[in-house]
Amino acid sequence: MKTDEVREFRTLLKLLQARLRGDVEQLKEEAFSGSESGNDQRSSNHMAEMGSDAWDLEFSLQLVESDQGVLEEISHALKKIDAGNYGLCELCIEQGKPEAKARIAKARLQAIPYARNCIECERQKEKRR
Repeated sequence: MKTDEVREFRTLLKLLQARLRGDVEQLKEEAFSGSESGNDQRSSNHMAEMGSDAWDLEFSLQLVESDQGVLEEISHALKKIDAGNYGLCELCIEQGKPEAKARIAKARLQAIPYARNCIECERQKEKRR
């Protein structure tokens, strides 16, 4: 991959990382803070409201967990850029394919810049699950 392309992907990953960090912080704040009026949402005495509040909290925490997983993948991709092996399919490399055959398509990286594997390896991985 060309140096300017790698630079563009680094910028894209950094922007995505910053946005997700902001999202995670906002979700955590909303999940653990009271309502806008200052009352604690989880202090309701009505069972339906308590159930709704619990569902909202659980949903927010699941979003935080998902976003944190993506943040870890972005961090891994940035380390691969630093190591000089960004854009190489990890599974192809494990299988001993040469680097020229182990490239992740640019279209895939544009859609998922933190992708670890090429589409074919990811399909095979999903079939095994």
